Amino acid sequence: MHTFLKFAPCYVCLILASVLKAESALDPPEIMLGERLFLETRFAQYFKIHLEENKNINNPLIKGDPALEKTVRSFGLPPYQIPFTDGPYAGQSFNCRTCHLVDEHVEQNELGMRSYSDFASRSPLPTRNDGQVTTVRNAPALVDASLARENFFMHFDGEFPSLLALVEGTLSNRNFGWLPGEYDIAVAHICKVLREDDGKSELAKEFGGYSYTQVFVGVDKHNKQLPEEYLLPKNLRMDIRNSNCDEVFTGAANLIALYTADLVFAQDESIISPYDLFLLKNNLPSRPKEEETDIDYSLKLLSLINQLEQKKQLQFVNKNPNSKNGGFQFHDQPFQFGPQQLAGMKIFLNQDKQDNISTGNCIACHAAPHFTDFALHNTGITQVEFDALHGSNAFNNLHIPDLAERNKNADYFLPATHKHPKRKGIFRRTPSEASENATDLGAWNVLFNEDYPKVQEVVKNALCTGNASVCNTNDGALNKSIATFKTPSLRNLGHSAPYMHNGQINDLHAIIAFYISTSEMSRRGLVRNSDEEISNIEITAYDIKPLVLFLISLYEDYH
Repeated sequence: MHTFLKFAPCYVCLILASVLKAESALDPPEIMLGERLFLETRFAQYFKIHLEENKNINNPLIKGDPALEKTVRSFGLPPYQIPFTDGPYAGQSFNCRTCHLVDEHVEQNELGMRSYSDFASRSPLPTRNDGQVTTVRNAPALVDASLARENFFMHFDGEFPSLLALVEGTLSNRNFGWLPGEYDIAVAHICKVLREDDGKSELAKEFGGYSYTQVFVGVDKHNKQLPEEYLLPKNLRMDIRNSNCDEVFTGAANLIALYTADLVFAQDESIISPYDLFLLKNNLPSRPKEEETDIDYSLKLLSLINQLEQKKQLQFVNKNPNSKNGGFQFHDQPFQFGPQQLAGMKIFLNQDKQDNISTGNCIACHAAPHFTDFALHNTGITQVEFDALHGSNAFNNLHIPDLAERNKNADYFLPATHKHPKRKGIFRRTPSEASENATDLGAWNVLFNEDYPKVQEVVKNALCTGNASVCNTNDGALNKSIATFKTPSLRNLGHSAPYMHNGQINDLHAIIAFYISTSEMSRRGLVRNSDEEISNIEITAYDIKPLVLFLISLYEDYH
């Protein structure tokens, strides 16, 4: 479990910096090196341009990427975003943390802590002359994103078959300034940075002061073995000066993947959410048994809670045992799980339309304990955004081709890749008033796309489980994929706003109101390719407050 930039034990009366310094020694060497690579700002295309002028990869930029001068924050509904405050990486070029922040703005009340996400609806992109200034999608929180599950894939649309593939794709794609078709250039540049690093940068000093060459091979400049805290396991060591660049690139990406996989929410007593403490105090199971599904476990929780409530044996939570004042350290909300949170939890877990509780049906996609099924669903948010720009029912009338037409006109419909750099990808774009067709259809761009061969089976399974009849034909499966995106976790939402794959909603109250609206639209047949579970949501405005309070009970002091 990652600790260097993760948990700050509130029971230790030390300043945060001291805590982090003490905890850093607990990290395995591969996690520490993975974090260093995650923070490395010289892998970006912008730095390569500087390198062509300066020739020395160890010299700092004379002028940083303008896109990093300010941290961008999203406001309002529908969202607009503005440069809000000085960026933590101003004067440099992009790294993984520029879109996946943690404590860079923790001292600013308007911003605060993050669970490895940024504050923008759509993240700023490195400066290039291709006209793209933001990503198509909101930066997802990385905490818990790589938990093991069936049908494992990464990204909102299932583009990547593994965390390693995601990291390799990110380092070599537009997020780091590389255009489609520049993969080999990106790999060669990143390889050069790793081979020629002298270990004298401020970042290197935070991790022992060794060059990448030294830390990868495991010996210092005097050919002495590195101290144990910096010595990689033998299976991860490599002589990067004598390995080919593809091997070096994959070796570095693998370490970033190991670091990212270590980012998980606690669910233990060292740092805990009010919800998890409520389970603990009432001796309720915190996770399913081996043979239980998450939904079965969630429904069992509801039954056990009802039994305790009938016996008047429920114990509520009104303070944080790990903080001096009994509250959160990184959230403004009270640390509570009381009657109102319980009421919201019952609505959240309820799937029975015959009882006297509103039917949240939330566990159909957000079952405990992780509060995500990691599957693909269409909530209607793509349609809402598109119709807001082009008029009511515009998305329902949008021409979306069948598989034969898509294949015939792949250069127009499908997104650009390093294999097909000239493709326009009209259906993986940010919608705008200037384009009557541009929108983001999510997994539709991946399913049956030859450029993503390794994810075809898992993406189709994620779409078609429970919908076998719809997926009898390829066209049926493709139609089922329209505007579907991976379900995010609901844990610690206070550190990951704005919400949805397009960052369209900034507030938890607005999220619940959105589902009230789209569930009604779905029942009336007005949502194109609506997930059938959306229509089973039957809640009212009176349910917004308890549901929001329950979601807040899933907050924790992640660091």
